[in-house]
Amino acid sequence: MVRAALAEQGDSGITPRHTLFYFYGDEDAHGDLCEVARRAGFLTRGQGDMTVLETTMPVDEASFAPVSAMMQTWAAAFQLDYDGWECAVVTN
Repeated sequence: MVRAALAEQGDSGITPRHTLFYFYGDEDAHGDLCEVARRAGFLTRGQGDMTVLETTMPVDEASFAPVSAMMQTWAAAFQLDYDGWECAVVTN
């Protein structure tokens, strides 16, 4: 849905931009997620039952698919809910 909204505004997703990924769940599981995410180059922030991972990346299908799969894998590994992502619109 996010990529469709970007396309409607003339954004192909190929230009790198600030991108956020959201995780929710048991407060104790977030520390492990943050450690793995930092090692993978993400900035992490959060409080309580929420963690936000931040990076700068393109969000076109080819670039984004492996990152999306990684987010889903991390959510399953740490028993968290991956609630999706967002980014700024960048017209190319």
